[in-house]
Amino acid sequence: MSVSWALWKSLRKRWLRSRNAFGLSQVHLARFFAIMLLLAYVALMLAAYRSTLQPASLGLRAGLCGDMPCVSWVMPGGFAWDQGARPGMVVLSVNGRSLSDINAQRLPFEGTQEADLRTSGGEVLNVKAVQKAIGQGPLKFSLWVLGGMFALLGAAVVVRRPDLPAARMFGLFSGFAALGLAVGPSAGGVSQKWALIVQAMTIFGVGATLIPVVLTLGENVPRPAWVISPLIVFVGTGIVISVSYLASVLMVPSLFELVRPVGLSYLAISVLGAVGLLAFPARREPSRAIHQQARIALWGIILSSVPFVSFTLIPEALGQESLLPVHFTVLTLGLMPAFFVYAILQHQLWGIRRLVHRGMVHTIAALVLVTAIALGVAGMASELANPRGAEHVLLLSLLVVSGIIIFPLLRRWARWLVDNLIYRDVMNYQEVLDAMHKDVLKSAGPIPHLAQSVVTQIALAMHLESALLFLGHEPGESKIVASAGPRADNILGNAHHQLREDVQSSKERDLVEVRIGSEFLLVVNLRSSGRYLGYLLLGPRERGEVLVEEEKRVAILAASFLAAAIDKAELSEDLRALNQRLLKAGEMERARMAGDIHDGPLQKAMLLAATDDVLLQNRRDIARQLASELRELCWRLRPTVLDDLGLIPALEWLLDDVSKRSGLATNLSLKGLSDEARFTPDIELALFRFTQEATNNVIKHARASSINTSVSIDDESLTLKVQDDGVGLALAAPAKAGFGLSEMRERLLQVGGFFDVLSAPGLGTTIVARVPLGDALQKARSEG
Repeated sequence: MSVSWALWKSLRKRWLRSRNAFGLSQVHLARFFAIMLLLAYVALMLAAYRSTLQPASLGLRAGLCGDMPCVSWVMPGGFAWDQGARPGMVVLSVNGRSLSDINAQRLPFEGTQEADLRTSGGEVLNVKAVQKAIGQGPLKFSLWVLGGMFALLGAAVVVRRPDLPAARMFGLFSGFAALGLAVGPSAGGVSQKWALIVQAMTIFGVGATLIPVVLTLGENVPRPAWVISPLIVFVGTGIVISVSYLASVLMVPSLFELVRPVGLSYLAISVLGAVGLLAFPARREPSRAIHQQARIALWGIILSSVPFVSFTLIPEALGQESLLPVHFTVLTLGLMPAFFVYAILQHQLWGIRRLVHRGMVHTIAALVLVTAIALGVAGMASELANPRGAEHVLLLSLLVVSGIIIFPLLRRWARWLVDNLIYRDVMNYQEVLDAMHKDVLKSAGPIPHLAQSVVTQIALAMHLESALLFLGHEPGESKIVASAGPRADNILGNAHHQLREDVQSSKERDLVEVRIGSEFLLVVNLRSSGRYLGYLLLGPRERGEVLVEEEKRVAILAASFLAAAIDKAELSEDLRALNQRLLKAGEMERARMAGDIHDGPLQKAMLLAATDDVLLQNRRDIARQLASELRELCWRLRPTVLDDLGLIPALEWLLDDVSKRSGLATNLSLKGLSDEARFTPDIELALFRFTQEATNNVIKHARASSINTSVSIDDESLTLKVQDDGVGLALAAPAKAGFGLSEMRERLLQVGGFFDVLSAPGLGTTIVARVPLGDALQKARSEG
């Protein structure tokens, strides 16, 4: 068991590696499988139909036994084999003609209907090839309809759930059943060699895949080792039986005497074992959903397979005739796809809610149109006179070109019929987009309110069960902002975490379609002015439908409207936040001014007015102090040195004042300019206030002993650096440092500048501001 489990894991790992190397996804492989299954079914059905129009074949090959013509080979399971013909029997006559004087190489065995053979016991055996009822009339068409049901069901299940091992196994099982039924009229009716081989191989395939289908029914988890190992052994047994059958056909016909009962017993065991395995979850499974699914599948397999097993397989395995006509027991198999379809549509077997969605119906309608146009062109061409003339070629070319031209119009008409007659839920998307556009243009509320309104409109207009909006400048950082639809919470909780890689990989695309199980969802990215804003996660659609191309284009347009509205709302919120910060800064500045006036000049003025006992000299000293403090207060509000002398003298005064108030050692160095350099008033004021706020932060938080300030200039920008030797900041500190850094950032943004903070715990902090000069440089270069 452990060896088979290890072999299974090794093969699966190699398969996944090769699949990824070729860039093949499960969806691509599922579609390829579905197309190949349907094409193989149609090809085998057409080949079987052609063979049923020909006479039945005995399945004999001639040879020489000494100087006598004899049977050298008999098709196992053919007419002659079933009537007792074996290799080595002497051929007496073919189709009533005596062959005692004819060379064996000239025996007309191809298309032979009857032959007389002499057995080893000397008895004369008459064998006849008579076409059976299963290859005639309505019965053969019934088999093909039944096979078509299996083929379509298997293809649809695999396409809807390519990620589910149980669905893939069911597709394989349905494929074997469909192909076996496709060749049934040829194999059972006229006993064509190729049809008998295909039918036998598909029967063994059905037996090998039925139990795996049952074991994985209703579950979406890998099988443990104790299940995989017996499965490998069971499937391996089927492969051995298939190889043995091929050996009996190609080399050792006598081996068929053993292979036939073993193969029929293998199929019977598979069916009965599937019934027994299904009986357990149908009775004891605690999950109500799986209980219902297993019970429906159980009854489908019992009612469809047990008659075939009881009245045909078991008797033939024991060497007896079928107790009922074979075509009757085979046709009961039609109950199986019917029960599985019911389990899917009513109880969401394998998580599938709809087998055929609108996109498939549109495709089928387009194929029907192409077929109709091709038949019409062929029919009209056949009516033309002079089929070999140049006029015929010209008219035929005109017909083909006309068909190509009218196909888009007919396709649009066919889609309109499908949407309005079958689904009847078509909306005027242009009206929806116009209404959404108007709402976006007049929106002035906060982002959550706006987002919720638009997302709700999208969900209602597109008939979505879920519509989610995530905002953020990176997909991995996006947060849910708005949701709509009855399944929004379910998709958010169960599916969203599975889509993170798809969302991350699709960041550069406008739209990408993803799937979770059988559900189709759209990821529509939001961008405005080249900025990534977030994404919409739309779907699934109501009743398990998918979003067609027109609806995808509507989703992209709706996303562009929403992105523009969000960008506008973000700008409005930024402006409101900036206004609030400026108001707060003004209030803080007023409070600080009030405190400075109250603690300094106001106290001295009150002292001068309070008593007459103060000496004249003391009054003069107090008055001078009052004037000095008022002058300093005025300088702090707007230093006149900045207007009169420029940035560098103002910085020297500021650093000197910082040194006097705090006791810190200060230093100012210049590079590439002199202290007489002048810049535009906006740049000088911005850098002065920037330095003022930076030094205030050092005094309050840095616990430093010195501040080194430098100003440098190059061809493009003016750089100001404020460095201290304090305790430093943690890496996250700049984002949480409060209004100071925000005000500094706003100051520099007004003149097109920016700043960086370089810091580490214990190593001090350096703040570097850069302002582009452009035409702002007045005398700096000439005076530097």
